Amino acid sequence: MEFESRESFRVDSQNLISYRLFNAENQVFHEGMATTIDISRTGIAIKTSNAMETGLRIEVAIAVGDEIVKSIGKVRNRKQIGAEEYHIGIEFDFLSEDNLDKLATIYPEINK
Repeated sequence: MEFESRESFRVDSQNLISYRLFNAENQVFHEGMATTIDISRTGIAIKTSNAMETGLRIEVAIAVGDEIVKSIGKVRNRKQIGAEEYHIGIEFDFLSEDNLDKLATIYPEINK
């Protein structure tokens, strides 16, 4: 299964992120770390050992240079790469202009 295409331009990236997954009752049930594969105005793809289910709500904090970009979104895609490696597609529900500016400082192509 390939990731669904996004309307926004994707930029290859390798940023460390922390994340929190929420259940249907809006309670955190898992926290972890991952690495970004690519990033866009509308979402990110990450590499992780956690087989996240699609549809889950996720909160991410992305280390971008000396800044932290926070967003909340949904897990949209999952592709198993190896025995304990997954590529996860996350669509942002909202990304503030301030956080978009932080991303554009490191990845100017993100505004394409």
